[in-house]
Amino acid sequence: MQVAPVLSLVQRNFYALILTFHYGLKAMIEQRATQRHRVFKGGTISFENRGIACTVRNISEGGAAIEIDTPLTLPQSFTLSITCDGFVRNCRAVWRNERRIGLAFVQ
Repeated sequence: MQVAPVLSLVQRNFYALILTFHYGLKAMIEQRATQRHRVFKGGTISFENRGIACTVRNISEGGAAIEIDTPLTLPQSFTLSITCDGFVRNCRAVWRNERRIGLAFVQ
């Protein structure tokens, strides 16, 4: 079994540029300020005395991507908790699709 190498942010952007110029392919260039880490952890988003279960799919110093089971209207700010890590951060949604939501942590 082969294991894919883990590339740094600079390496990923470099390879994206090579693909674009050499092959004419459109590759996404990473725009995050900090590197994200793929995870698969149970979490909870909390607001207005409610707790909604979610799955944290990736996380960085500045934010996270979560998945929820059902479409949900979120307030402007809320709290993400990952109990197994003792992790609690205030956050806001910055993008979303049907089930996945990108979060930015608020200071």
